[in-house]
Amino acid sequence: MLTAAEVALIVSGVALIGTGATVYEKRLADRREAWWGRTQWALEHTLSDQDTDRTIALLMLDVLQASKSANKDDRRMIGQVAEKFLPSPPPNQNETP
Repeated sequence: MLTAAEVALIVSGVALIGTGATVYEKRLADRREAWWGRTQWALEHTLSDQDTDRTIALLMLDVLQASKSANKDDRRMIGQVAEKFLPSPPPNQNETP
């Protein structure tokens, strides 16, 4: 049979693990929210009339796409935005028609 001190120790350990898990989940959610805020900014600036703003936004999207906070769907979405707004590569001059 467990003593009162042993039960208290077990309950405290379980509470500590639960608290740790909650803090970890909150930290992930906060990072994800910050990632999305930066992504929104970059997506909005891809529509800018200023070439510099568009260039910075697309560079940011490239970095944000590689972030651990981005999931598979996020990466696909950013890739589609990049395809839409990046100029097509110039034709290969070395190819013969």
